[in-house]
Parts: sequence; C-alpha cells; structure tokens
Amino acid sequence: MSPGDGSGPGGSPVEGHGGVSAGRGEGAVTAWVRGEIEAGGWVRAGAATAQRLRERYGADAVADLSLGQPLEASEAVRQAFERAASAVRPRRFGYMPNLGYPELRERLAEDVDVAGVTAQSVAVTVGAAGAISMALRAFVEAGSEVVVLAPYFSEFRLYSEVCGHRLRVAGSAEDGSLDLEAIAAALNDATGALILNTPCNPSGHVVTEEEMRGLALVLGAHRGRGGRPVLLIVDEVYRRLIYPPHRRVEPFRHYQHTVLCRSFSKDLGVAGERIGYLALHPSLTGAESEAGLALCQRALGYVNAPATAQLALLELPTWDADATPYRERRDTIADAVAAAGLQAAECQGGLYLWVRSPWEDTMAFTAALAERRAVVVPGVAFGVPDHFRICFSVERPALQVAAQALVEAATSRSG
Repeated sequence: MSPGDGSGPGGSPVEGHGGVSAGRGEGAVTAWVRGEIEAGGWVRAGAATAQRLRERYGADAVADLSLGQPLEASEAVRQAFERAASAVRPRRFGYMPNLGYPELRERLAEDVDVAGVTAQSVAVTVGAAGAISMALRAFVEAGSEVVVLAPYFSEFRLYSEVCGHRLRVAGSAEDGSLDLEAIAAALNDATGALILNTPCNPSGHVVTEEEMRGLALVLGAHRGRGGRPVLLIVDEVYRRLIYPPHRRVEPFRHYQHTVLCRSFSKDLGVAGERIGYLALHPSLTGAESEAGLALCQRALGYVNAPATAQLALLELPTWDADATPYRERRDTIADAVAAAGLQAAECQGGLYLWVRSPWEDTMAFTAALAERRAVVVPGVAFGVPDHFRICFSVERPALQVAAQALVEAATSRSG
C-alpha cells in the first residue's frame, strides 16, 4: 500500500483517517457530530487499527502505542474495589448527594492540601473529563473562547464545544514549555478560560514554578487591562506520574481564579472506572458554587460519580502511586527513539513520548510504522502535524516491537 493512503495494513480503512464507512444510519447524526468524526478520532482510530493487527498477527507481534492505557491496577487497588463492591450500607445502590459521598469529599480536600480548601471546594466527578466539563459549564459563559496550548489533548475541543465555547489555540515552545507571549496574544475580550495540562499529554512537559508565576502575571495583566477574569483550568491527570528531578507546582498559590481537575485513571490504573474530582480555589468556593456544580453534574447527563469507585477510594489507605514502572518504560522507548536517530522532547511526566517525524509527511511515517505493526498517533490529533505520540505504558515485549519498527521505518526512505 502507499504509506499515506489512509489505509491500514492490508488496505483496510483506518477509522478517523478520512471518514467512516457508509452503512445503516448514514446521515442520521447531526452536522456537528459528522464534522467531529471527520476531524478527529485519531487515538481511537489507532486503537482500532491495533486491534485489527492483533487479530491478523497475534497480540505479541503488535505494539499498540496509541491509547493512553495505564498499567494494570495493583493488588491493593483490586482488593479495594472488591470490598467496595460487596459493601453494605444504607442506600448502597440508591441516590447519593450529586457531588459525592461527604466523607470522600472531606478526604479529597485533604488530598489537595491547600489552606482554605474544604469539602465544599470539592466535587467527585466521572474522571477528569467530567471535572473539566463541569468547570466549563459552571464558570465560563456560553460563547466564550477557551485557550489551549498546542500540543493539546484533542478532547479539550469536544469538552469546550459541547459547553457552548469556541477553542483558540496558542503555541508552545519547541521543548514544550509555555510560550507566555503566545498566550498573551491569544487572550481577548471573549476569553473565558485557559486549559493547562501538566504533565502535558502529549509532550510530557511539567510546568515549572517560574512558568506558573509568569502565566499568573499574564492572566492578571489581561484582567488589569479591562478583560474579564480568565478561569485557569489545570488538568492534572498525570500529577502522580512526574519523574525526578521534575516536580509538581501548586497553581492555587499563584492564581486565584483556578480549578484543579484530577483523575485516578492513570496512577491507580482504573481508567475504566471513571473516577476523579474537581477542586476549587478557596476564592471560588461557596454555597452558590456548590449548588451550581451539583446542577451542572445533572445537566451534563449524570447524577453522580459511580458509587463503587467512590467507596473503593475510601477503602484505600493511600492514593500514592509507584511511578517506577512507567519511568523504566519511558527510558526504554526514549533509548529506542534515539537509536532510530529521531528527536523527542524530554518526557518529564505522564505516559507519552512526543517525537518529531523524520519525514515531511508525518501521516506517511505513522503508516509505515503501522505496516511494521507499531501503532502511534499522528501529531495532527494534538494540533502539531510534524510530530507523533508514542504511549509507552505497554508490556515490555511491545516496546521491543516498537523499537525495531522505529529503526526500520526511519531508515526505509526519506519523507
């Protein structure tokens, strides 16, 4: 096949690469849905391609480096879910307060560990996606612009548009650090929020104290010029997967109009359980905000986060995570990328290596990798078409398949 023809190995169409096949229900969805299907879906399309490859060649012969799947949950986490599933308590399977069990909200406030953050500041959510969507719905007026920093997690666009907002993209520095001038230039009278993902998916960049201080100054200066306050939405899905010497910075200490969006999907290995939380800066906390979040939880289509997952968190004596298995895999794939002669940003945290394509046509290069049974996500999914993303949270044999594919594809021809 031609490497850039939008087909998977054997000529099968790759979902998301040039549309979906016709069938029953064709034309039934809205124009917005049809447009989003055509524009995105790259990560899930990669996962679908990997599944077809596994069916054809066997699981051990394929490196699925597409979906940000965490490693398996620990025995302690599995046992906590077993105890939670069998727990007996009043209304165990009934309705609960929309924002979660009160005792869990208390413990989550302790997890934030910032003076003034109380249980009233915290909402238990269906993952970080639910937290981000709630924040956009509750605190950002419809019709506003939401600034994201490329490369950015592609679902940010969906969260924003569903809440009635428009996305505006600001670039980052080549190494993934914040470009404060680009951010300042993106702010205008319509700006309602800025989403900051740290560690970043896909670049792996962890925001520093200096960067956070500079960002707070930029947002403060915007308001000082008469602009409305910009809500800083900090997506911290990977906060417990930061690799030394890098460390987390506390956004609440730099900028008041801030919310934190967190998930246990990656660090505890429970992505399918959809459990996370939203934490408000003390300046945003109050009875009206609490009532508003409860309303938004219902308006977004779910009443509360899953009860069993909430109880499992309460069963765990600690939510700390061991980042060592991830760091070891990061080092393995980073060495493989270097051996292939490719350039990658330093992965300071998270599950991904962000690699510059050696060919001008990145789509052709990712197709060449898929021909060699290594599936990655092209950078177009993240707003930077000349890169691709490798998810390294896979079993070690898959990393070996990927290493061979990278060398072979990089030396096969020039893009």
